[in-house]
Amino acid sequence: MGWLARNPDVECTELEDGAVLLNMETRLYYSLNPVGLELWDAIDTAEGPEQVAKGLAGAFGIDEKQALDAVAKFVPQLERERLVVESTEPKPAAAPEAGSRDRPRAFEEPQLIKHDEPLHEAASSPFDPQLPLAE
Repeated sequence: MGWLARNPDVECTELEDGAVLLNMETRLYYSLNPVGLELWDAIDTAEGPEQVAKGLAGAFGIDEKQALDAVAKFVPQLERERLVVESTEPKPAAAPEAGSRDRPRAFEEPQLIKHDEPLHEAASSPFDPQLPLAE
């Protein structure tokens, strides 16, 4: 059995300074800072929190204990908001190295910011017939 996986009902849009997560089931959305996005990306391929922490330590030049503490604080937030689920699928054979993006390498605690208002409408495809056509 695996560790965790990203909830398939959650869409992620990467930004220059992190990402936005949208839970299509609850219509709630969240912001991630760059370290939070790095951790988010590592969840699907990691076998456990130690592997995520090792990737964060390498990507941001911090010691593994500090990285493991950050993972231990951040993952329960993702679980509480149902952004991650327990994984029943085997993980890929080779996990990609953390830090593969061209982002600032300064470490800060990973942040998950929940926005108060749920989205009332969200399109999962640009070809949604409910969307008005551009003029």
